[in-house]
Amino acid sequence: MNGTFSSLLMLLAIAVVLVWLFRRIKLPAILAYLVAGIIAGPEVMEWIKDPDDYHLVAELGIVFLLFSLGLEFSLPKMMAMRRWVFGLGAAQVIGSLLVFMLIGFLWLGEWAASLAIAGALALSSTAVVIKQLKESAQTATRRGQMTVAILLFQDIAVVPLLIIIPLLASDSGSIGYTLLIALAKGTAVIAVLMAVGKWVLPYLFKEIAKQRTDELFVLATLLVALVAGGMTHLFGLSMALGAFLAGMMLGESQYKHQLEADIRPFRDILMGLFFTTIGMQLQLTGFVNNLHWILLAVLVMSIVKIAIISSVARLMGERDTDAWGSAISLFQMGEFGFVIVA
Repeated sequence: MNGTFSSLLMLLAIAVVLVWLFRRIKLPAILAYLVAGIIAGPEVMEWIKDPDDYHLVAELGIVFLLFSLGLEFSLPKMMAMRRWVFGLGAAQVIGSLLVFMLIGFLWLGEWAASLAIAGALALSSTAVVIKQLKESAQTATRRGQMTVAILLFQDIAVVPLLIIIPLLASDSGSIGYTLLIALAKGTAVIAVLMAVGKWVLPYLFKEIAKQRTDELFVLATLLVALVAGGMTHLFGLSMALGAFLAGMMLGESQYKHQLEADIRPFRDILMGLFFTTIGMQLQLTGFVNNLHWILLAVLVMSIVKIAIISSVARLMGERDTDAWGSAISLFQMGEFGFVIVA
């Protein structure tokens, strides 16, 4: 226990110093958390010997991040964005998958492995992009909403990828049937969440607000976000998707701003922990030895995703500045890539 406490204390101390330093030189706090994780991880100081011990808690940061994002998007607003979500988002994911699969197959000669790699590269980081949009106050801009719409489709696209890739590994012949069952489960759980959010949650929070107890309101907010995320996870969907749907339903209530204020401290702290765990998993020796391949892969990934997003956005009538801005925001690989590869 003492060793664990000391490790966490050292991690917290280095994170505080680095976040302060990075903000002083106008760099994002995300980079500070990543560097803190590298320093505290098994490759450098070895304060944290097994990053996986903290990974589950860190993933809760993404759940709260998507819950707070959902509060800003009502269902009518989501329906108004369907052109971006299912048009631009689908074009980006499908186009990137096909291009990366072709490159992977030409290089590896194996289409199953190429699909796994393409799936990881086609997705962007919800955690990084949303945090950057919030810090730069661009969430409500046309460019920001277009970016969020693409991220939403990417979260949906994770589901079939997480089903197909294990099936390919097990050489199962029932891929179509399994996908159909997963689609039915997903439709059912989303319908249940939306119904509960529309007809139950407003009355629940109305009763809680009558008690005028801040602690009860905070606990209820945390419980709703985690239960919604847990339901979608139970049915094979992303926890982040469930939390987003719960937030979206509550975004139409009169308690929207209080909910945002309650969730923010937990979201920011857990998001920081998530990025430190990513930093802990970086293998510095392998990174240095393969730096030329890594740089080449990043360059190819960037060119492909930026070209697809900017081209499709312009074809859909968006301004060049918005098209390029959204494309540049989404060129990186996301946290779900780690899950797919694993």
